[in-house]
Amino acid sequence: MMTFPGFSDSIDLADLLPSEAQGWKAEEPDGRYDFDTLYDYINGGAELYRSFNVRAVLARRYEKQGAQPILADVFDMGSSKDAFGAYHHDLREGEEVGIGQQSELLGSSLTFWKDRFYVSIIPFGVGEPIKHAVLELGRAIAQAIPKEGPQPDLFNYLPQEKRLPQVHYFHNHACLNTYYFLARENLLNLGQDTEGVLARYAEEHSEEKESNSLPTILVLVRYPSAEKAKAACEQFCQAYLPDADERGMARAENGRWAGAQLVEQGQDKLLVAVFDGLSREKALALVRAVGDLAKKNKGGTGK
Repeated sequence: MMTFPGFSDSIDLADLLPSEAQGWKAEEPDGRYDFDTLYDYINGGAELYRSFNVRAVLARRYEKQGAQPILADVFDMGSSKDAFGAYHHDLREGEEVGIGQQSELLGSSLTFWKDRFYVSIIPFGVGEPIKHAVLELGRAIAQAIPKEGPQPDLFNYLPQEKRLPQVHYFHNHACLNTYYFLARENLLNLGQDTEGVLARYAEEHSEEKESNSLPTILVLVRYPSAEKAKAACEQFCQAYLPDADERGMARAENGRWAGAQLVEQGQDKLLVAVFDGLSREKALALVRAVGDLAKKNKGGTGK
């Protein structure tokens, strides 16, 4: 079984869930899973949660006579950053309903995160009564989680201007490729000891109509050491940007601009990569904006 040094498992996940909501009652026994056994529950989706260092999962089924069941899953991700990452793996275009720190109601299904917990509540039916039960369950679970937790501090270095709502937090190469396919090879040397964020930026004033629908991609990665950040940047530039100029910028096959630089943030060096920039100047401006924010946050939280 995988262990996590320094992790305190002081909360029993079962204590976070109510026994009843709107006449739907918990059916025993609960399903309990951990990092190693999660495949037994969600074989096709376990790797996603493992990539965010899931510690424990509790699955509870609620039944009501004459109605469809409701399934509530509570994932203990170990940190609020990884709970945030699990929640933002999807685009989250549904209704925000004010449950937890961020929530989405899509149809009658509810997902939210709060502190180190990611919660998914899925009804097997539709209609107002079952949706009200789902919302009551969600509110009860969120209220039982004693505190909130911070989102990844890397988001402090994302420029706000023209940033689109969809953002992602990740650790490894497979997750990054889900959000933006970079390469089959792990060119950025990503792993569970790295932290990354990806944001999309709207572009305007393009002569080509097709370009307006293609956002610029900004990727920031923090490595466990400055040496590893430098090595990753050099490897990436050699493999992905062999024709880069002195500022690390090159024109890609699609006519857009890409580039990579290292940016200082306190004792950290952040790798900043830009993809699908409309022009060299716009791509460089985005990198400079990250550098300016890093300087402002020099006394920030770091890791």
